[in-house]
Amino acid sequence: MRRALVALGVLVVAFAMVWLYLIFPGMAKMPADYSVVYHFEGQVQVFNQAANAMVPIATKMDRVLTGTEVNSADALVLKQDITFFLAANGAPLSSAPGAASLAALDSHETYAIDRTTRVNLPGGDKTRSGQFTFPLDVQKETYQYWVATTNSTLPATFVGEETVNGLKVYVFKIDSKGNTSPTNATQKIDVAATIKVEPVSGTPIDSKLTTTVNQLLANGSSMAVLINESHFTQATIDEMVTDGKANMNKIVWASVYGFWGAIALGAVLIVLGLVLKSKPKAA
Repeated sequence: MRRALVALGVLVVAFAMVWLYLIFPGMAKMPADYSVVYHFEGQVQVFNQAANAMVPIATKMDRVLTGTEVNSADALVLKQDITFFLAANGAPLSSAPGAASLAALDSHETYAIDRTTRVNLPGGDKTRSGQFTFPLDVQKETYQYWVATTNSTLPATFVGEETVNGLKVYVFKIDSKGNTSPTNATQKIDVAATIKVEPVSGTPIDSKLTTTVNQLLANGSSMAVLINESHFTQATIDEMVTDGKANMNKIVWASVYGFWGAIALGAVLIVLGLVLKSKPKAA
């Protein structure tokens, strides 16, 4: 009996270690069938030469992420589709009068992402670096975050903590001005973003982004010709809070409570086995 308890305790402790260091890391990776849709709302302001003014257009935008495979380097190959619509009737944004050029705001890209750290890896449709999204166990630091509009990484700096629908989030800000446009050398791009993240799972809870395209003028000054403002809809925020809570609880129970519970159980069994006296043999 004593030996059985000690052996069982050792097995429980060993299983806890195997679970934490071998099984759980695989469970925490982004799956091959990863899929999420973010709904945004906001407005696009575009310069109208005839009116010599910025004309606002209320918009909606969908960002659809679809995992297609896990490649030979264990990277998740992810398709990203961004599509803008008119808020008024759901028609393509480019169908608005004088807005045909805004079709360029739609994009279709393929990324390859480290399934654990969530940094960009080779294997997508172009070379990228930095974070595609935030990793597990988000730290209060600055992350280099990939921004497709500038075709570069920009610093996303931790600025504080907040609570969204009862869920603690870390708040990061990007504030970068004067980035050279990857498609037009006579334009500069300003990016201002606020991203709220559930820190245990890295689940994005809210996102607000303002991108300003400035045209360089002959006299050395510049003027805004396009301002794109978008943010998660309230329905998306509510959905992400639900997902963030579920993801956080799963990780905490699997990697903290479950692990230490198994360690405690194993330790109790071992101690019982060591202190339990064997019954005396019958005469």
